[in-house]
Amino acid sequence: MAVAIALAMITGRALLGERVWRTGPVAIVSYEDDQDEWHRRIAAACHHYDVDYEAALDSIRFITRPRDRIVFAALQDGQAVYPDGNNIVVALRELGAALLIIDPFNHAHGFEDGNSNVMIAKVAAEMNRIAWESGAAALVLHHLRKGSTGQADDLMGATSLRATFRSTRILARMTPEEAKPLGVEREAWRYSRIAGSKENYAPPPDKATWFRLESVPLGNGTCEYPEGDTIQVTTTWQPPALFEGIDASAIVRIFDLIREGPGEGESYAPHRQAKRWVGQTITGTTDKSADQAARVIRQWIANGVLFVEKYTHPTRRHEAERVLLNESKAAEIIGQLRGFMAPGDES
Repeated sequence: MAVAIALAMITGRALLGERVWRTGPVAIVSYEDDQDEWHRRIAAACHHYDVDYEAALDSIRFITRPRDRIVFAALQDGQAVYPDGNNIVVALRELGAALLIIDPFNHAHGFEDGNSNVMIAKVAAEMNRIAWESGAAALVLHHLRKGSTGQADDLMGATSLRATFRSTRILARMTPEEAKPLGVEREAWRYSRIAGSKENYAPPPDKATWFRLESVPLGNGTCEYPEGDTIQVTTTWQPPALFEGIDASAIVRIFDLIREGPGEGESYAPHRQAKRWVGQTITGTTDKSADQAARVIRQWIANGVLFVEKYTHPTRRHEAERVLLNESKAAEIIGQLRGFMAPGDES
């Protein structure tokens, strides 16, 4: 994702769906991947997003130290020192950088105790200072604890890290429970969303932004390595629309089935565990899965298209719940749909 963000800052294009407020060169301090690996990722992202690779590289600079690593903060004689901060500010100003990427945070300091709130706050404060004095935004990547669930407190190490930075975003993998109703169970690993944020800046939970990893071949095959490299590129992803694949004639048929009921005076039940579940009218008419049908039913109940009431079951002679159609709402929907239906589609 960091590469796509970098290209967005360079080109001014909203590659990941967010408006780019300022464009300019990007500086990178990388601890885990060398420049060759970054170049491969940049090449794949440029290919996917149709960005000129050479022009992109001209706007990217790696900040390094010969035979050593960049250190934002460390201990010296019991005191916190900041060996490279001022030089980084100078480098960013000379570049006119719009963005500084630091990957990852836990390698960017020399403190032995990554759980020390006091010390980690000093590292984060130094990064804030560098960003402020250079005029560049800072994107600091960090690892999550094992078993993380997408909360801001899942960040590895001291909690002062998220308290010191202006905004914290957690990239959470799609869970099997999330993937199933969306029909992407087999490739759930490709999908992720922004799941956590610092409270003052957090979007509503139902406004989650989803991303998908696209496999992009680099076309760098050789005789010894004919297939070449395939690199994952982060892209935006929109979950399938709730009613995608349910055309007008299908909705007419579903409403008819709900009116008629399953037979013998019985009505469809709202509960998925029921033998005569109302969602069967959708799965039997369209190619929607049971999970997707359940989403449609929930939406129709919430919108008042369907409603649930108690009645005496005709064969079991006990009280049960049934789903009925709100005829006025149904007529309104059908009236709107008829304008899009070809003659004979209702038959």
